[in-house]
Amino acid sequence: MIFKKKVIVLFLIFLATLSACNDPEVKEINVGFIGPMSTRATDLGIDPSKAMQLAIEQYNSSKSETQPQINLFIEDDKWEKEMAKPAYEKLRKEHNIDVLFISNTDGTIELQDKIIEDGVIAINPLNNDKLLSSLNKNTFKIAKSTEEVHKALGIRMIELGIKKVLILHFPNDFMTIGGNAIKDILTENGIENKLIEIKKDQTNFTEILQTAKETETEAYVFLGYNEFGFAMKQARDLGIEAPFFGSTTLLDPVFFSNSEGAIVGTECTFFTPLDGNYILANEFLESFKKRFGEEPFSIWPPLQAYDAMNILINEVKTINEDKSKDVTQVDWLRNRLLNVKYYQGVCGNISITSDGSSRGIYFSLYKVESDGKLIKIKR
Repeated sequence: MIFKKKVIVLFLIFLATLSACNDPEVKEINVGFIGPMSTRATDLGIDPSKAMQLAIEQYNSSKSETQPQINLFIEDDKWEKEMAKPAYEKLRKEHNIDVLFISNTDGTIELQDKIIEDGVIAINPLNNDKLLSSLNKNTFKIAKSTEEVHKALGIRMIELGIKKVLILHFPNDFMTIGGNAIKDILTENGIENKLIEIKKDQTNFTEILQTAKETETEAYVFLGYNEFGFAMKQARDLGIEAPFFGSTTLLDPVFFSNSEGAIVGTECTFFTPLDGNYILANEFLESFKKRFGEEPFSIWPPLQAYDAMNILINEVKTINEDKSKDVTQVDWLRNRLLNVKYYQGVCGNISITSDGSSRGIYFSLYKVESDGKLIKIKR
């Protein structure tokens, strides 16, 4: 009898061991972030990375023993799509990342084959457009709509009765899509417009601006980064008094200094706590300042990144409870993200649609009042 009991106990131990081998507990989730930590558009890299770090620290400090730890690893792409692959390969080789956050649209496109091949989920926490939504099933966009943000500028010019517009844009996908969105809505409403792609490192715009002045252009749109500060200064030096409009990137301090103040009065689309969940957004900004010693100078990128990371955390924290052993981790996570509905974030109530894009983040019109300060436009 004793022998039989010992056999039964050993058999049960064997089954438990076999079960554990077949369905191991996930101890860690490694997340990579590729963003501009230097050179250009650093407001889209440095503060978003801090926001993601804050979200992870808040989770890791309060998680249960059975929930996985989340680790964040950061690489600088200098806002160049050519840097995306080397940065990604380094993150995979050194940290075997499961999830990749990447803020550059061009870089997101560049990595499509790799993330499918490696079974990695990619999340763009800053940009969300139709081009990105046409990519593979592992790509998610938890951000504002690129097209909607820029169409708002076109609608504003229509409201103001402007009849002739010059649109200059930086040569990347985000600004190209934005420029075309403005051009389309202006053209549909019978407003004459011209769309010009500038060179990447261009700083002299005098010839383009002089021609526009001579043809009585009534508004100037600058879609790009701090190099356009020079364009604004050059326009005012030429005696151009027409209104300026810009994209979501105007609060880069270098933009203001390059313009020598000519940026003041420029209307743009932007996002502040007034546009999202005001209470949660201000709680986040207080936590950010307490953790890093200062608030972000451009608010919307870290707000979006914080929501995107918390949406991920909200799903992966249940992996050891919900994932069955016959489902791969990438398939499980993809399906979980596709079922996110009305997540209450700092930016608002966010849902993810069947193509991996998101809804629920809506920008408003603002005007540059001074260095680093915007005021909301009353309409």
